[in-house]
Amino acid sequence: MNRLSARMFAAVGLLFVVSGMSGLVFEVIWVRYLTLVVGHTTFAASLVVSAFLAGLVLGSGVWGRWADRLRRPLLAYGLLEAATGVLALGTTRVLETLPGWLSALGLPGGGPMAVRAVLAFLLVLPPTFFMGGTLPVLMRFVARELAGLGRSFGVLYSLNTLGAALGCGLAGFYLIGAVGLWRTAALAAGLNLLVALAVLLLHLRLRPEPLAPSSAAPVSEAASEPSSEPSSEPSSLFHGGRRALLVAVFALCGFASISYEVLWFRVLSTSLDSSTYAFTILLVTFLLGLVLGGLVYSLKLAGRGRELELFVSVEALLAFAGLVSLALLGLSSPVQQVLAGWLGGWGSHAVYVGMLLHAALIILVPASLIGVIFPLVVQLTTRHVASAASNVGLLYSVNTLGGIVGSLLVGFVLVPAVGTQATFVLVCALNLALALGVQAMDPGTRPGARRSLWASAVLLAGAVALVPGDLLVRAFAEHADSRVRFVREGVDGTLAVLEYDTQSVCDSGFYACGPGCRERSFRHQQLLFGSVSYANTVLPRKRYMATLAHLPMLLHPEARDVLQVCFGTGSTAGSFASHPELRSLTIVDTNPDVLAAAPHFAEHNHGVAEDARAHVVFDDGRHFLLAREGRYDVISFEPPPPRSSGVVSLYTPEFYREVKRRLAPGGVLAQWIPLQQQPDNLTRGLVASLLASFSEVTLWIPSDYEAVLVAADRPLAVDVPAWEARWARPSVARSLADVGFTSPYGLMGTYVAGTEALRRWTLGYAPVTDDHPSVEYFLFNADKPFDPDALLGVAEPPRVAHGVPDALRLAREVEANRWVLESTQLKRAGDWEAARERVRRARAAVGDNAFLSFLYELELECLRPAP
Repeated sequence: MNRLSARMFAAVGLLFVVSGMSGLVFEVIWVRYLTLVVGHTTFAASLVVSAFLAGLVLGSGVWGRWADRLRRPLLAYGLLEAATGVLALGTTRVLETLPGWLSALGLPGGGPMAVRAVLAFLLVLPPTFFMGGTLPVLMRFVARELAGLGRSFGVLYSLNTLGAALGCGLAGFYLIGAVGLWRTAALAAGLNLLVALAVLLLHLRLRPEPLAPSSAAPVSEAASEPSSEPSSEPSSLFHGGRRALLVAVFALCGFASISYEVLWFRVLSTSLDSSTYAFTILLVTFLLGLVLGGLVYSLKLAGRGRELELFVSVEALLAFAGLVSLALLGLSSPVQQVLAGWLGGWGSHAVYVGMLLHAALIILVPASLIGVIFPLVVQLTTRHVASAASNVGLLYSVNTLGGIVGSLLVGFVLVPAVGTQATFVLVCALNLALALGVQAMDPGTRPGARRSLWASAVLLAGAVALVPGDLLVRAFAEHADSRVRFVREGVDGTLAVLEYDTQSVCDSGFYACGPGCRERSFRHQQLLFGSVSYANTVLPRKRYMATLAHLPMLLHPEARDVLQVCFGTGSTAGSFASHPELRSLTIVDTNPDVLAAAPHFAEHNHGVAEDARAHVVFDDGRHFLLAREGRYDVISFEPPPPRSSGVVSLYTPEFYREVKRRLAPGGVLAQWIPLQQQPDNLTRGLVASLLASFSEVTLWIPSDYEAVLVAADRPLAVDVPAWEARWARPSVARSLADVGFTSPYGLMGTYVAGTEALRRWTLGYAPVTDDHPSVEYFLFNADKPFDPDALLGVAEPPRVAHGVPDALRLAREVEANRWVLESTQLKRAGDWEAARERVRRARAAVGDNAFLSFLYELELECLRPAP
């Protein structure tokens, strides 16, 4: 067989880089589209990724067996790329319109979870089947001699993985945010077609000689035949079942590798942030580790000694590297502090550079060791060049299949059963067990090597014993200014309840607790999930949560049936329950652990989860609206911030159309938007999305530029006598007074703007849509920080149904709220005395209440940051 020229190999390698870029981009896009339909729970998202990988498994296995008989594999590779591009773009278009198709077929939301899994697999199967065939078919073309097979494969696989890393970074950091999902998919398909065209031109220009079809027996038989080709291993080692055992070992390698990935991502997400950028950085780092390992094997290790001994050494080193990464995860907080000090002068993007360095410190070395294994096993298990393609297809399939099992078993069985840290230790032990097992298969192992490996096992066990059993939990939950009241590692991640009080806060040194502060009683709880503060009970936060319930209930003449999406601390749900006319309260949350933590917030939610009127459903809000029947008088949303990964799907016109479908006639929507957490243009885009969907939208700011938007398809006017009648009910009055609303005028004073004013404020700003989720990709979609003066410049009095009985009192409340909002800006600018003066003016204008007292005496006095 003729040797492949270096120029030809370089050209093919470059094309495979581009192919890798396209494949990863499509995976990112399809996961987004499918989770919009089948659900954004952790289990649903995992099923979608598994469906994508299962298509690759099937394609790699089938095409690998066919590839050995191909005479013109380069041309076949080009045809696979063309088919992938066309089918992938078609699949993207189907996924974009899938909700309508499913509803027409009587399967809104995809039906039961098993049906959703099959549906996801069938939808992505056509393109992934062809995508999975590219590696074994291209291997058929480049495999020319047995001795350098692993080296050639290692370079090829590394280049494809490099393309995947580039595609992931480009899509996650720029393309989707810049041009949207559909155009990004079109660009990815264009790359596939460009590769196909380049392959055709390359074939026409160089006219490579046709390869002879393989006449070898199937791999399992061929492996046992004597070979005249050079090999660094004794051929007898792979006779009969021994090769099958090595293939099984490689499946377990895939299990361990993806298990590490799941665990790294799970733990690092608690110390980085919840944005798409953090996930992109983690995935790029993992892929670059695989690239580095493949290249190290190909350029430095291939052919340098016995391959089986190298495999044993790599697996043993991976066990120790995994344990070291566990220890580094436990030190995430000091690592972040050091990186922040180093990168202090890097400007606004320093945080993302810090994330990349942090991820690289933990992931890069073990991921590089994982990257060595695949080309090494290709060299070990391929006994004939003619069967290289089918062997690569088989290995890719079993390794990926092992990865699918690993991701599901670790995420949904092992971590909930024994915890993240114990699962980490089990995976490290699996790596060492694989090393010991493979060494036992090798009759040529020296006695000294066997003793060394067993000594390593004893050393690893000793190292595990030295790691504190609660290392990861402590790293996640323990903070200097709070006490841990509850921790649970569940399917979705680790959740904790933290309690802050006067002693813990003032003793931490983080706050300027001056004279008199310790005598003031202060206590609140925080619900922490990963790196996201789901909710807390500090009064300004609790105030907007209560407003999310009371405002739509007061604006609706007789609300009976309510849907609340996202439970948090339960403060909003508890506020709903304070209304005696409430008949049913449906609470939807993705995370069962949030409800398990609810008793720790009982004084704020009043045990609402146990209320006979409450019904809890574990699902994501969008899928619930798609899949369930029923109409509601009020629907209220309090999701994580819209810039968090995946949450933007609860802020788009496509989503609001589903909301409208589920509102009863005259129904009201209440939506939370943190005005200052995203750039000004994206904040306006979020409001524009709601304006594009409802004829009436009003914006209220009860605290700290945490906006509550209330929308309906009817006029929303304040009926003061009706509000006063509701206020007369003791349970309602207590709930409102707890957050500083002592009369209807106080709540009316938080009104900022109605529909026409908001239309003027958002004029010229594009809505945030499913196709263009710009708020999630805020780095390249930002114009300037949120401008409160521009919003307050369109402020107007609330619409009142029958006139205002006490117009002067309302005017004072509006003025007081404006001063409080000014204090928020001054506080953020660090001018604490001026901020306190604004609150003093508000108290003088309307009298004292719980909210103003908290701001003046605690937040702007005792809880200032320490100098």
